[in-house]
Amino acid sequence: MESGGFHGFRKLSKTTSAVDATNVNSNKENAESTSVGVDGVDNIEDTQDDNTKCAKKRKLTSKVWNEFKVVTRPDKSQKAECIHCKSHFAYSKGGPTTQYNRHLESCQRRKIKLSGQKELTINPSFSESETVAKMQNFKYDQSKIREVLSHMIMVHELTFSFVEYEVFNLLMKTATPHYQSVSRATIRKDCFAAYEVEKKKVSTLLKSTNKVNVTTDIWKSTNQKVSYMVVTSHFIDSNWKLQKRVLNFCDIPPPHSGVVICDALSKCLVDWEIEDKVWTVTVDNASYNDVAVRMLRDNLSYKNQLPLSGKLFHVRCCAHILNLLVQDGLSEIGEIIKNVQESINYQNHFRF
Repeated sequence: MESGGFHGFRKLSKTTSAVDATNVNSNKENAESTSVGVDGVDNIEDTQDDNTKCAKKRKLTSKVWNEFKVVTRPDKSQKAECIHCKSHFAYSKGGPTTQYNRHLESCQRRKIKLSGQKELTINPSFSESETVAKMQNFKYDQSKIREVLSHMIMVHELTFSFVEYEVFNLLMKTATPHYQSVSRATIRKDCFAAYEVEKKKVSTLLKSTNKVNVTTDIWKSTNQKVSYMVVTSHFIDSNWKLQKRVLNFCDIPPPHSGVVICDALSKCLVDWEIEDKVWTVTVDNASYNDVAVRMLRDNLSYKNQLPLSGKLFHVRCCAHILNLLVQDGLSEIGEIIKNVQESINYQNHFRF
């Protein structure tokens, strides 16, 4: 009994040990399989990371990206920006670039850059702080305002009463409350004062030259029915540059005889102190000009020796001669020209 029970116990212990060994082996296999599964997941994640890195590192191959760049706006949206004009366009990864190419064809800043033309830039001569300082140190100068007004009247051929216009004074008061209105009599005096200043400059310039060529002409104003004579000087300055200055602009009362023209021209030359510097006088082919130039040449020859004994003193205006030739030729077909003009006027007036 005891020996049989002992043998039965030994058999039961061996069976239990076998079962335990089997369980241990199965657990090892499960652990190994689990480790293999984890390694597999890690490998998959590594592969995905590599793919993501490859996608991020992918370069934009289109040539348009040499002149465009992708920018992120404050709202986290991405736009394609032109590097020339900084214009923004819709952007999608891998999208078409047709609109970018079309923009580059019409981009003005790109054309300027490619043509080598420099852009005109205006740089302020002083900073904002300096501007504030200048405004704080501003001092109104009424005399400077009157000087500029006189120049404006003469350059733009305005009437003296322009400075008394209500809207003009409103404009000046709006610009600066310190402005003081100017009357037409005051601005007239300022214009004559400005003329005297400029006259001194021209006189100084004429003193530096040795020879002066003079041209003169007379025409009649259609509105005022007044005849005016202008005297212009032409000379070479010390820098060998051709200069032209108007010396006189005055009204000539009728009759326009040679004596009257000669007296007005002689007075102008004496006033500018160039009577001994006159080389030639250019006029048109009017008969009174022939008399005037001949008398002027005789008067100047008594005081000074004219170049070549005055043979080149009288110069006839080539433009006037050409105009006379054209007018003479057109006079032969005057009736034809008149008919053509009337036909054109009829068509313009009764055009449907």
